[in-house]
Amino acid sequence: MVEDPLAISKLFARSDAIVWLRIDVRLALVESVCWRSRFAWLVLLRINMKRFSNVRTLFFAPIVLIGLGAPAASAEQNECAGRAADIIRRAYPSATNADDGTLLFEGTTITLSKRDSVDGDPHAVICRVWPAQPQLTLIAVPLMTKQSDSENEGDIELLVVDSSNLQLRQRLRLGGLMSDDAVRVRSVAFDTARYQLAPKRTAFGLRVSLEVSSRANPFGETTLWLFAIEGDGLKPVLDNIVVGENHGEWDTVCAGEFSETTRTLSMVPSAKATVADIVVTEKTTTSVNRVGTNNDCNREDKTTIDKHRLQYGGSGYDVPKDLKRVD
Repeated sequence: MVEDPLAISKLFARSDAIVWLRIDVRLALVESVCWRSRFAWLVLLRINMKRFSNVRTLFFAPIVLIGLGAPAASAEQNECAGRAADIIRRAYPSATNADDGTLLFEGTTITLSKRDSVDGDPHAVICRVWPAQPQLTLIAVPLMTKQSDSENEGDIELLVVDSSNLQLRQRLRLGGLMSDDAVRVRSVAFDTARYQLAPKRTAFGLRVSLEVSSRANPFGETTLWLFAIEGDGLKPVLDNIVVGENHGEWDTVCAGEFSETTRTLSMVPSAKATVADIVVTEKTTTSVNRVGTNNDCNREDKTTIDKHRLQYGGSGYDVPKDLKRVD
């Protein structure tokens, strides 16, 4: 078992297909890396695609993603390699230096990480070499217009650059994605599982995790977006699906109720289109804690599993309302 986060990061960089699964999933042909997260044991599995002999099986081999990642995921996967400043200068040539070390661009603030990790700061620039196309590097640039202890406002701009010379290829600005108040943005991370839309078309994901720092009323949520390169631009193909959610209310001693939902995404062949469908498997566990007759704390769990099939509608996948983030 490998427990070093740096070793895990290296596995990310050289992996052909990364999938996040709950630990109770059993698959063959995998190498596993495990660690303890806040809500569940997760296992990182690497599928060796070369072992599939059938081309159709290779293309549509299920690519699965679990909802909530480890708290330090964004720090582990930042791969700017000391080049973040050069990337930002090329993408925002009119940006100026601020006294606090940030950059100012058209009324927004850009924060560069001091090292090759974001140090837990969700407002810092992150980079990730795209395993599906390692000649390209993905950049997420938070453009903050307001930052305070009680409220933040800002966008995220996605950049795709040439990994060797940092030449800008594509960019897309996502309005309001960094805006929060009582429910704070906890982390921003790229998801580079192999979302194979078609034989020569792969998407990548962006995850934004939110949380409320309340012991009595805990709440956490991770939302996923998928994007594909189309010509000189980036196209959103899946918008705002919640892949992990947890909430609860209790007396901070025993009595209370908790709910945790995880949604896994699998690419599967479509019977009607050339673009793959996405099967979303939803697992919800509800826990009720009660004080027993001997003042012990008794817990009762109930788990339900549901499935949804998302089809590509020409401009993107249609996501049901009840699977989307509610602002």
